[in-house]
Amino acid sequence: MVLGAGVQGELWGLKDDNGKPPGMIGTKPESVVTFVDNHDTLSQQTWPFPNDKVMLGYVYILTHPGHPTIFYDHYIEWGLKEPIKNVTEIRKRNGINPKSTVNILAAEADLYMAEIDNKIIVKIGPKEDLGNLLPPNVQVATNGQDYAVWEKK
Repeated sequence: MVLGAGVQGELWGLKDDNGKPPGMIGTKPESVVTFVDNHDTLSQQTWPFPNDKVMLGYVYILTHPGHPTIFYDHYIEWGLKEPIKNVTEIRKRNGINPKSTVNILAAEADLYMAEIDNKIIVKIGPKEDLGNLLPPNVQVATNGQDYAVWEKK
C-alpha cells in the first residue's frame, strides 16, 4: 500500500522516521517477500497497484532488499518482460540480496532516490532536477518513464 501511494505522488512515504524504508524492508528485509501485484490483488482489486505505475513498483522491489516476486501477467501479458529483465540483471550483477543495505538519498513527493549496497543508485519519480544527489562515478544502467538505475563505474 505504501509503495502504491508513493508512486502516485507520495514518494516521501518510502522513508520512515528513522531514515529507513518503511515496514519490514527497513527492519528485517531478509524475511520479506515483495510483490507489486499477484493474482489475488489484481483479480479482487484488493489494494490494486496503479496500472500505469507498475514498472515503478518493479524498479523498487528489484533494487531493494527482500525476496522480490514477479507476476507472470506483468512479465508476459503486459509486455514488461524486457524492462523487468533489465532491472533483474542489474540486481544479479551487483549482488543485491535480501540483506542489502539501503541509504535513502531523497524522499519527496515527486522523487525517491536511494543507494543500495554502495553499488547502485535508483531513482523513482518524475522529478528531473537531481541537484547534487548523483555522484560523478556512475553510469546509467537502465531507465524508463519516471525511473532510472545507475551503477558505479
